[in-house]
Amino acid sequence: MSGRRGGGCTSVLSMLLVLGLVISMVVYLSPALDLGNVRRTVAADPMDGVPGSGGEGYSFMQVAGDGDPVTWGCEERIEVVVNPQGAPEGYAAMVESAVRQVNEASSFSFAVTGETEDREFLDRGRGPVLIGWADEQEVPELEGLTAGLGGATYVSGPGGAARAVGGMVVIDTESQGGGWFSRGIDQEVVLVHELIHVLGLGHTEQTDQLMAAENGGQDQLGAGDLAGLAALEDAACG
Repeated sequence: MSGRRGGGCTSVLSMLLVLGLVISMVVYLSPALDLGNVRRTVAADPMDGVPGSGGEGYSFMQVAGDGDPVTWGCEERIEVVVNPQGAPEGYAAMVESAVRQVNEASSFSFAVTGETEDREFLDRGRGPVLIGWADEQEVPELEGLTAGLGGATYVSGPGGAARAVGGMVVIDTESQGGGWFSRGIDQEVVLVHELIHVLGLGHTEQTDQLMAAENGGQDQLGAGDLAGLAALEDAACG
């Protein structure tokens, strides 16, 4: 999610853009795992989900070979660790609140298990979801008007099915200060948006949804956001 570009505002400089990365580690499961076959990809256009995926008001970050969206296991408890380096004052309460909002809106359950010194944001494998803060020198994808990035790592089997096994959220340290421009979008909203990317939703063209790429002041989940989360649940548990 970006804290510095976005749609629905009166000028480019007052826009808020929200970005999501698909940081996908594709591992073909076999009795003898050859790590040399691991491949990581970044979506060509991180502002959008897979073209044609999803439904009214939502899209999927990634679709597996069997056509289902890539998400976590049914009702999975997803461990989260936080790196506080560069975090704003009160970050722990902010993370807790964002996690609670996403948990209440979905069948998945993020659980903050502690803090870490880990700062491997874009090259993640299987393990807990990392939440942290960085600048564009450390994470070049934060360059420009981007306030945050989020995505999942997934494994894929030869039958085409895939599921998420890790992920990350990184917030631009330059976006701190309680809100951006006249819209007042704060970091907690960014965290909610990016955590939903971790679950598997991409962006929508509907600007009244929290998962819109260009945020014009939306700070609550919309009907499309909730429908998308329900679709992820159906894919995980169906």
